[in-house]
Amino acid sequence: MPKNGRPESPKPADARRPKRNLPADERRRSMLDAAVELFAEKGMGITVQSLADRVQVTQPLVHRYFPAKADLIAAIRDRIQNAHWDPAWHEILTDRSRPLEDRLPDFYRRYLPHIYRASWYRGFWYAALADPAFAQTYLDHVHGELLVAIIGEVRHLLDYPLLGSIPPFEREVELVWGLHSTLIFLGIRRYVYRTPVSDDLDTTIRDQVLAYLLTAPRVLTELMPREAAAAGRDRA
Repeated sequence: MPKNGRPESPKPADARRPKRNLPADERRRSMLDAAVELFAEKGMGITVQSLADRVQVTQPLVHRYFPAKADLIAAIRDRIQNAHWDPAWHEILTDRSRPLEDRLPDFYRRYLPHIYRASWYRGFWYAALADPAFAQTYLDHVHGELLVAIIGEVRHLLDYPLLGSIPPFEREVELVWGLHSTLIFLGIRRYVYRTPVSDDLDTTIRDQVLAYLLTAPRVLTELMPREAAAAGRDRA
């Protein structure tokens, strides 16, 4: 009994205490969940022992699923890069049965919640600082699967030549990266820089998409004036 004479309240069970006799796949997934969180805190300073301590198991048990630190890091990198990726995003962007001004916000409303967390942003930065190829691989995927699709849909909307006949211009690429990077940077401000960010993500998405769609016609007119004149005649 404490000195004040009041009985102590029972201490809550440790929320991180591992469940016993988990199936192997579930055990590995649970360890990897904890490893991603730990990596966001420690970066490459993560160790197998620190993961064992975090999930309250023995180091040999962790080694059963991740034989070496290199295996653990590889699994963390794969989780950050690929676990959230959804092929349906490309389908949403290219579904011409819907207006593009609806498709773009819809895509970002689906995409951003998958990465808007400290473990993803901080983990991505640690992995990219340790190996620039990590970020390059992910950004190549974003560019090839998502941003090129947006460029193609804007051209289709405005009656410009398809990408198969005229590849994307550098200005088109930088313009769409401006849209994407602005929305991604919100998470960097919140989870890396820890500065205030608007909680109204939906409005921010709509504002940035509108700015992009208002700018794209002028950029395309300057890039392809002859095609712009032809497109104007077709619409007349």
